[in-house]
Amino acid sequence: MIIRTRGRALFCRAALALLIAAPVTAVADDDYDTNVDYNGLAVAIDRALPKAPRHRPRRLQEAWVQMSYVVTPDGRAVDPIIINSSGGAQFEDEVRKVSESWRFEPSVTGAELPFNVTNTRFTIRGRGKGTTRRFARFAQHIMRNLHNGDVEAARKEADTALNLGGWNLYESTILWLMVGRVEGAEGDDVDKLEMYRRGLAISDERSLQRDARIDLLEDIFELEAKFGQYSAAMQTLAVLKEVRGSKAAVKRLEARTEEITTILESGPVLVANAIVVNPCNCDAGVALWDYIPVRRTFSFANLNGNVERFEARCELQRLSGAVETDQQWTLEADWGFCQIFVFGDDGATFDFLEHAPGNEDSDAVDETAVARNHVLDRRSRSQ
Repeated sequence: MIIRTRGRALFCRAALALLIAAPVTAVADDDYDTNVDYNGLAVAIDRALPKAPRHRPRRLQEAWVQMSYVVTPDGRAVDPIIINSSGGAQFEDEVRKVSESWRFEPSVTGAELPFNVTNTRFTIRGRGKGTTRRFARFAQHIMRNLHNGDVEAARKEADTALNLGGWNLYESTILWLMVGRVEGAEGDDVDKLEMYRRGLAISDERSLQRDARIDLLEDIFELEAKFGQYSAAMQTLAVLKEVRGSKAAVKRLEARTEEITTILESGPVLVANAIVVNPCNCDAGVALWDYIPVRRTFSFANLNGNVERFEARCELQRLSGAVETDQQWTLEADWGFCQIFVFGDDGATFDFLEHAPGNEDSDAVDETAVARNHVLDRRSRSQ
């Protein structure tokens, strides 16, 4: 199957008529493999792997969960936040629960380490790369409708597949990329970007091979640059450079990269139009907005609804406070890499302003620099 993007072919590497997985049958808890990738400064002593939930809502369910947490001075993992996931609330709950038992080396400085992120993959042992016949039918119908220009029919099939759920991660990768294609066909490139990023996050080398990964990363970079998501674009570029055979793609992006670098080094205030949503597909989830800033000084404006508080989790420091307008906060350079979370009521909106170094008092605003104006609400998209 080939998904066409702007002038390039994004290969999902799935000959759907041939890659048919095993029939749908019940799966025991011990039939799952769990892998956890970790990003942070804390040194692990004991980090037990999450188990697949005992009462899964669907059979043959695989999942991916991304979680942020803080490591205390005595080495405990606290304050977990589910940032992103695919597979359902029970997998999210299991990752959150097992993190309570994780232990790390005590901090030599006696301070907490706030920036820690894990990516957990639940996969079915022996499942391999492949699709069920049921998923193959959905994929074929979606792509056929898109090819024929029937976007409404493609949307209907895509929404049905999302609501049905129960797909393995290989199928989920393909599904999110197809949904991104549907969003683009509907003229919504913001949602298209979110779907493409979801597909990339879930994918592995089997579901998204090298050439397809290069094409997808290039598409994501261009969309992030288009919407002024400059920090994300530069991170995407760094990932792209690490992929073997990506030199031609990096070369094509040189001019835009130089433009972004100039904007970041000086220039007007960058504006991120934000909406608070519940990223957890469960009642226990906390409504939030998360963002990786490209500048160190920020403020808030245009609050609409209850936007309660923010928390900046940096590698060596945590900063938190009430969200108030006409006030600026600065993330010191020696705090390291940072991620910002904003909490409030589901549906509340605000502007997140990033101020240029040495020009923090400038009133000039780059209205095109929308760092993020949509966050996927997984309550209505169960996959």
